[in-house]
Amino acid sequence: MKNDKYDVLVVGGGIAGCTAAISASMEGKSVAAVFPNGGASELSAGAIDILGVVPGEKAEIVDKYEEGIAKVVEAEPDHPYKYSKDNIEESVGMIIELAKASGYELQGFHGRNVWVPNTIGTFSTVAYVPSTMSSSVCSTEKNTVLVVGIAGNVNFNAEAAAQSYEKYQKQLGFRETYYSVVIELDGMKGRHKIGDSELADYLDTPEGVEDLSDKLTVFCANNRQKFEKILLPPVLGFINYTNAVKKLTDDLGCGVGEVMTYGNAVSGYRMTRAIYKSLEERGVKLLRGSRVDEISVLDGQAIAKCTVGITDQLHPGTKVELKAASLILATGGFLGGGIEARRRNTWLNLVEENVGQVTAEDLDRNPVNTRGQDALKIGVSVNENFTVKNNKFGGCIYACGDFLAGHNSASERSGTGVAASTGWLAGKNAAQRA
Repeated sequence: MKNDKYDVLVVGGGIAGCTAAISASMEGKSVAAVFPNGGASELSAGAIDILGVVPGEKAEIVDKYEEGIAKVVEAEPDHPYKYSKDNIEESVGMIIELAKASGYELQGFHGRNVWVPNTIGTFSTVAYVPSTMSSSVCSTEKNTVLVVGIAGNVNFNAEAAAQSYEKYQKQLGFRETYYSVVIELDGMKGRHKIGDSELADYLDTPEGVEDLSDKLTVFCANNRQKFEKILLPPVLGFINYTNAVKKLTDDLGCGVGEVMTYGNAVSGYRMTRAIYKSLEERGVKLLRGSRVDEISVLDGQAIAKCTVGITDQLHPGTKVELKAASLILATGGFLGGGIEARRRNTWLNLVEENVGQVTAEDLDRNPVNTRGQDALKIGVSVNENFTVKNNKFGGCIYACGDFLAGHNSASERSGTGVAASTGWLAGKNAAQRA
C-alpha cells in the first residue's frame, strides 16, 4: 500500500463513517476509510430517519422530529443527541448533498416525518425519502392505489400487503383504497423464485423497464378503476432507477413509486454507492473490502492493523498497518459488527471492552416493546467531543453512530440522524486534533 499514514482514519463504511470522513476531509485533512462493506446502511431502505418515535410506556409517534429529539434527550440523559442535536441539519444536509452529486436524490418535508408503505404490509415513518418513493408517501386524499407484485418474487406479497395497508392506514388517518395485481414479466417467465437483485438487474435494462411498462399499461387499460398511484417493490434497478420511475410515470399517467424495505440489497446499495462515489471525488481514500483487526496508540498516534483483500481458507489477505493522528470508530452496533457476543459476555470490538452479560432480566419478551429493549442501548461511552472514555487510548480514538451507548435507533427510528450528526462532530474534532 503506497500510503500507510493519514491525518484521520475512519473504521466503518456506513452513514456514520461516511459523514465522519467528509467532515474531517472538509477540514483539509487526509482521510482514509477502512471497511469490508456498507454495514447496516447497505441493508437499509435508502431513506433518512432522524427521530420518528419517542419510546415509553406508551410510545409517542413524532410529527416534527426536532420536537421529538428534545423529548428523547430529556428522557435519556446519555443519548448521543445530547451533544449532536444542533448539528443535524448540517450533517444530514451533507449526506443528501453527497448522494445527490452522484444521482441519488432525497426529498424532505419541512422538518416533518411522513409515512411510507413497506414490504411487510405496514407503514414506516421517515424524514427524507428517495425520489423513487416520493409518490408512495401516504396521503389524506382519497386516492386509489394499485399494489403490484412480480410473479416469482417471493419477497413481496402484493395481495397481502394491499389488504394490510387498507386495514392499518385507518389508525394513521389516511383514506386511500388499495387494490393488488401480480404480473409476469416476459424476461422472467417460468421462474418460480426471483430475488430482488435479479429483478433489479433486469429492470436496469431498457428491455426490462419496457416489459414492466407494457404489462402495467395493458392491465390499467382493461381495468375499470383509475389509479392515482402505483406501488412497486423496491427493485427498479441498481443504476437506472430514476429513469425507470420517470418512464413508468409518463407511460402510465399516474404516480409510480417503490415501497420501503429493510434488508433489501437494492435500496441501500443505491445510496451507499452514490455516497462512496462522491467521497472519492472529494479526495477521501476508501479502502473497501478491508477490515481492521486491532487498534492501539503509540507516541500519540493511532495504529490500525488491517487485513486487505479476499480472505478465505486459501487467501489469508494482505496484512497492513495504517497510522493516523486520530482514528474514528464507526463500526455500528450489534448489526454492524461493532458489538458482539463472546460466549456469555458482550464485547465492544476493537476497544476490547467487556460490558458484561445480557441476562433474561435485561430483556423483555415482547419483541415490539414500546419502551425498546434496554440491551440494545449497549455501546461505547464517550466524552463530549466523542473521544472514547477508555484512558488507554489517550484521546486519539473517537466513536460515532450506532456504536455509541445510550440510544436505541430501531425503536426510536433515529438511525441515520444519530449516525450523521455524531459522525459529523467526531470528524470535525478528530481533524482538529490532527
